[in-house]
Amino acid sequence: EIQVAVFMLNNTYYGVPILQVKEIVKMTEITKLPNTPDFVQGIVNLRGEIIPIIDMRRRFGLPDIEINENWKILILKSGEVLFGVMVDQISEVEKIPTSLIENPPKIVAGVNGKFISGIAKTENRLLILLDVERILSDEEIEMLQGIEETEL
Repeated sequence: EIQVAVFMLNNTYYGVPILQVKEIVKMTEITKLPNTPDFVQGIVNLRGEIIPIIDMRRRFGLPDIEINENWKILILKSGEVLFGVMVDQISEVEKIPTSLIENPPKIVAGVNGKFISGIAKTENRLLILLDVERILSDEEIEMLQGIEETEL
């Protein structure tokens, strides 16, 4: 079985491997940056560390909604890069037997299939499992590493 942190976007449940989640933080003020892709919301200073923040709704081509205090930021680790993803809400950590995980179809809930590692059919719902390594391209990771190294 695998353990995943479950979150919601646009009334759809997603999961990321718990081993790639550094922490979950409350929505905080995000400093906007010029000349970044529209899905890069900006940066936050998390205990002295500069963390780029990705708007997962924009990344997945979902409609924007008003950000409220229920939103959370999931701090993820992809290789050596830390980045935050804004999500509508965090649900829980769930253990999923690998026998319930199927390969994803090409298009799922409007989200480009390249971000998805599988679909878990649990008793309560379908859970779209995301591949943290594919949320960002190599070029985007290089750009974010440049942001992280910037002194504020």
